[in-house]
Amino acid sequence: MKKLLLLLLIVGFSFSASAQRIALMGALDQEIAILLDSMQGQKKVSRGGIDFYKGKLKGKKVVILKAGVGKVNAAYSTAVLTENFKISTLIFTGVAGGLDPEALPGDLVIGEKLVQYDFGKVDSLGFSVAPFRKLSGGAHDELFIDSDKDLLRISESAAQKVVFVPIANRQPKVFSGVIATGDIFVSSNEKAKWLYTEFEALATEMEGAAVAHICRTLNIPFIVIRSCSDNANNHARMNFNQFVGPASENSARLVLAILGEME
Repeated sequence: MKKLLLLLLIVGFSFSASAQRIALMGALDQEIAILLDSMQGQKKVSRGGIDFYKGKLKGKKVVILKAGVGKVNAAYSTAVLTENFKISTLIFTGVAGGLDPEALPGDLVIGEKLVQYDFGKVDSLGFSVAPFRKLSGGAHDELFIDSDKDLLRISESAAQKVVFVPIANRQPKVFSGVIATGDIFVSSNEKAKWLYTEFEALATEMEGAAVAHICRTLNIPFIVIRSCSDNANNHARMNFNQFVGPASENSARLVLAILGEME
């Protein structure tokens, strides 16, 4: 019995004392598939109902996981991740609805900052967005969460070197700006216009700001990379089903390029 307890302690210590890794997250299977296919020395570890894949990409130690759709799933997955792995950096990859009038399905957005647009209050004047709340109960001063400046610089540099998959016979463009997060799949011209005008958001999705909130709380550098599978308008659902595959691949290609640029 004592030998068994000692063995369990050794295994637990070796797991918790493992070297720092770069975390790569996506909400859907398609969003992490190309990363898993490229991983060397892949090993699966399950914790808290989540499958984590350890290995190397571009010579870097990484851990890859599917976060699930929505802010709650993303926050839970990030919490389990950070409780079980030493994370040096977190990169979220996946698809989104494009909001910039000049952007088309397939274009990419590097998140300079994130905003949670469905957190706030409703009164006689209607709904208004409020800043994130601190664990202590008070509100943060700012509405937006800034991405890590070094990761932003590396991402923008890496994007210039990537050969992206053409979508609808055109080469994707890369934008940097605000990404708006909410627990809503936006398929509305009016909602898309509001997000663009109210926050100057270039893309909308359902996980990024939740992950960013936890990363800021834990002082983990992060960046969110999104490839537009649709334009968040009345035709979004149809466009999503058509473009989610190549859009996911382009986002993953940029992530691989970012890893290659990191020291």
